[in-house]
Amino acid sequence: MTERSLPWLQSGFDLEGIVGFLAGWLIGILLGMLWGPLFWIGFIPGVVILFATRTAERVSPEDGALILAPCDGAVVSIEEADPPEPLGLVGPHRRIRISSSPFAANNIHAVTEGAIEHTEREMGAAENFAALRPDTPGLEVLYFSLTGAIGKVGMRVATGGLGPRLVSKADAGDHVPAGKTIATRRLGGWCDVYVPLGGAPQVEPGRTLVGGETAIWRYGAVAAVPEPDVVEEEEPTELDADYLATPDPTPP
Repeated sequence: MTERSLPWLQSGFDLEGIVGFLAGWLIGILLGMLWGPLFWIGFIPGVVILFATRTAERVSPEDGALILAPCDGAVVSIEEADPPEPLGLVGPHRRIRISSSPFAANNIHAVTEGAIEHTEREMGAAENFAALRPDTPGLEVLYFSLTGAIGKVGMRVATGGLGPRLVSKADAGDHVPAGKTIATRRLGGWCDVYVPLGGAPQVEPGRTLVGGETAIWRYGAVAAVPEPDVVEEEEPTELDADYLATPDPTPP
């Protein structure tokens, strides 16, 4: 399943997720032998573990002017904001805020090709299991600063504070291609992308994103709105010229 050997399978599960699900299922069976309803005490946590390890392989577009979605989810807002201090970005930037459900794939992708300049982690508090709001104190947060062809871009990835929910797969100094998985995040959360002012959005609030594939920003171009067609006036033909040159026979 992880290698997507089945053509209709769009995602897979990490090995630890499959093992966790089977363990929960087995515990549920053993408890169910004592009393039927106890089966769910083991089975439901096994399903949660399985979805917490859902992963997917993505094919990223090869265009250095694009900023890609870092994760699966939906665009919440696009606005100008000051980046968090750990990102080391100076001045206002454009922030694209993305929300991911607990059932989204857990991959966090590099939004552009470049070098990772800085990473930083903030440990979460166990009482904040669900990341209902992006700025709730006590969330587990991971920061990435990347320098690419378009300049410096920042990523803030947040999730609940209970359990090992965020795992970094890249270090400062690594050169990563656009779309590469640089972290995993389990059971959803939030992701803010900070891009330099300029360029144009390729999505709007409410748009569903595919991590590592959907373009959310482009430099050196206008917004992704088709321009109206320009209708060129046709040159008058000889017949039209003769008609226009003919005096109007209607008396004044």
